[in-house]
Amino acid sequence: MAQDVVQDVFTKLWDKREKVTIDSNEKSYLFQAVKNRSLEMLRKRKSDMKVSTADFNDINLGNSGIEEEAKNYMLKEFLYKSIRQLPPKCQKIFVMNKVNGLTYNEIALDLDISVKTVENQIGKAYRKLRELMEGRLSEIR
Repeated sequence: MAQDVVQDVFTKLWDKREKVTIDSNEKSYLFQAVKNRSLEMLRKRKSDMKVSTADFNDINLGNSGIEEEAKNYMLKEFLYKSIRQLPPKCQKIFVMNKVNGLTYNEIALDLDISVKTVENQIGKAYRKLRELMEGRLSEIR
């Protein structure tokens, strides 16, 4: 896993070699990049484990969980539809962060925008999704 992290960092750095400027010590930059990528992979692994545990619990519920599963499916479907209603730039940034698991810094580098812009777009997405989902949640639950 450690080798994969280092390989990912070097691959990303190579892909973005024309955009990336390292103002400080190169060694420090690489250590920080590896640290950030490691944390990102651990977070993803932890969330995957939560999903696996939830799936296992649903199986144990048998038929009593079917209604709940149907509600969850409807809720997810509405969430996906709501995400598709976001403005294109906002939608892209939100998906990069929440679905692909990229950090704000990675998104900013990838799209060549400031981290503050990423923060603002994520906030805008949350406000819009909350607004769209407020009425729908009471219908489903």
